[in-house]
Amino acid sequence: MTWAGDHRKKWTPEERAAIHGKTGGRCAYCGEPITIRGMQVDHVIPMEFYRVYAAEGKDLNDVDNLLPACKSCNNYKRSLTLDKFRLALERMPMVLARDSVTYRIAARFGLVIPAPHAVKFYFEQMQEGAGHDDP
Repeated sequence: MTWAGDHRKKWTPEERAAIHGKTGGRCAYCGEPITIRGMQVDHVIPMEFYRVYAAEGKDLNDVDNLLPACKSCNNYKRSLTLDKFRLALERMPMVLARDSVTYRIAARFGLVIPAPHAVKFYFEQMQEGAGHDDP
């Protein structure tokens, strides 16, 4: 039996440079600058869906399914789809208020200001700025 990890590949320096350049050297999700060396390659459609897409003749390692990510965004996204990742991020203020005494105290003293809002990823903002609708 194979699993998604069996289908990951080692990216060539040229492939890494092309992926890094997709968002101008920034994390596709949070927009923080990242170096090519510090960049992680994220599969927009997670590799956990490999069997489904492979059966349709699609390759999840295709450059169209890859985005540059910082380590923290890539680790937090894990195997989530974009919609589920966005929802997890949008729920953070509620989760912090529920689970973190430190957060609640900081909020009471005005040290952090909860500002729940819809999350728009950096690559989406770039596409809007360029007038594109496709990911």
